[in-house]
Formats: sequence, C-alpha cells, structure tokens
Amino acid sequence: MKKKVFVLSQLLIVVILIWQTYSTGIAVAQTQSEDKLLSVVIMVNGNSIKVKGYCIYVKNGKEIKKELEKNNAWGWNFRGAYIKEVKMQKVSGDASYQLFIMEGQDSASGQPVFESAFKSSTKPVIYKRNQK
Repeated sequence: MKKKVFVLSQLLIVVILIWQTYSTGIAVAQTQSEDKLLSVVIMVNGNSIKVKGYCIYVKNGKEIKKELEKNNAWGWNFRGAYIKEVKMQKVSGDASYQLFIMEGQDSASGQPVFESAFKSSTKPVIYKRNQK
C-alpha cells in the first residue's frame, strides 16, 4: 500500500511540474509583445505626503493620459511602448520625494530612464522623453 501511495505522489508531482512548465510557457508567450512594463515610482523621505500629477504613455501608437494621485504610496504601472511625459507634484505633507521613471520587459529588467533629485517644495517635477 505504501508503495502505491509513493508512486502516486511521484506521478502527481510530475503532472504538477509539467502543468507549471506548460502554463509558464503560455504566460511568457502572451507577454512577449512590444509592450514594456512602464512605471512611475515615488521614493519618499519623511512621514506623510500626498502627490498628484499625470502620466502620458504610448501604447499601440496611441497616447494615453492617466491622472495620478496617492497618499503615502509608491507607484503606478502601465503596459506600453514608452512613457512620453510625467508631471508630479507634492500637494501636502512633510515628506520630500524623488521621482523615478522605469521601463523594461518586466519588473526584474526595468531600467530607470529618469531620476529626479529629492523635492520638498510643491513645485512640480516634469519628465519629457527626448524625441530621437
């Protein structure tokens, strides 16, 4: 009886591994498009902050504008070709912040395309992509 359970558990493990490999392959195939993972990230130094702004990114040749607003949170993610423009400013709070714009195929390969200095004022930080 123990031998049957052992064989069944091995068979179950093999089936699970095959299923995971197959489903991972499908996920990779579905995400291998021209779209990249685009991120607007805020690093905060202080106790509290409210930030507000917008991001314009390009997906399938079309510009998409998203309004951005958060309290004490760190970022937003989109899928598209690239980020064209970001404007972010502090609305309230005692914290300073630093703005990062990241682009990559996934979160592990994302590279910063812009990094601001720390800002404590309410003057906006503006990023505009260089048109090549």
